[in-house]
Amino acid sequence: MRAAARLQQGFTLIELVIVITVGAIVAVFMVFFLGTPIDAYFAQSSRANLVDSGDRVLRSVAGDVRTALPNSLRVTASGSVAALELLATNAVARYYGPGDKNYLTPAKEALEELAIGQPDTAFYTMTQFASLNGSYLAVDNQGSPGAYGFGGIMTPLPPAFTVTPDNATVEDHATFSGAGFDFANASPTHSIFLVSGPVSYLCDSSAQTVQRYSGYTISSVQMATDAQLMAAGATRSQIAQNVSACALNVVAAPASAKYGQLLILEVTLTNNGETLPVFQEAATEFVP
Repeated sequence: MRAAARLQQGFTLIELVIVITVGAIVAVFMVFFLGTPIDAYFAQSSRANLVDSGDRVLRSVAGDVRTALPNSLRVTASGSVAALELLATNAVARYYGPGDKNYLTPAKEALEELAIGQPDTAFYTMTQFASLNGSYLAVDNQGSPGAYGFGGIMTPLPPAFTVTPDNATVEDHATFSGAGFDFANASPTHSIFLVSGPVSYLCDSSAQTVQRYSGYTISSVQMATDAQLMAAGATRSQIAQNVSACALNVVAAPASAKYGQLLILEVTLTNNGETLPVFQEAATEFVP
């Protein structure tokens, strides 16, 4: 009877306390051994997100800057927003200027050479770029506002122009509708650019984003807010998030040690206590 009674009594208070204590010790050891790997996993995930955002910023900005119309980079800063604008190009070709084809008959020479300082309706280029799309043609973009003010540097919309390949000469034939277009100054390198349009980047440390804008109306005054760019018809895409600081600076030649412009980009990305500084120098590859 006594043995049966003892079996029915269950755990004593001391036994229960011992079980709880042992369980607590096991739990502490589990947290100690598992907490570090879990923290490391989340830290690695945060760093991976920052690296991915930084890589997108570098590739996108550097790609646009390298192929930009010479001297079209401009930056401004206001409050938490740093803005970069450039004119994107799809191609560059060498045009035939006055005297380049003086071995032809006068009529043929006038047809194939690009007249400078007077309206011209047709000319030929040495390099073919007829298969590429563009909205503007630009020659000798120097000074400010340069092509942003058009002013004999870049064709406005309209006049319309067409570029077609000439299979007989393996050249491209560009023609203007109407009275043609007057490029005010010759290019030192006889370069003519096929411009697709303006591109802007807004780096906003308050919104913690880097946004890219394209497809909007060109303005001689730089638009540096989301509202201005969207009102001008821009298409917006987010390049990066978790932006805590940003700075943009354009260095012009000859200080850039290049003929063109040099963009210095500094962006700081922060996420869950992890910080990634991003630094990039990108230069325009083309010359006017």
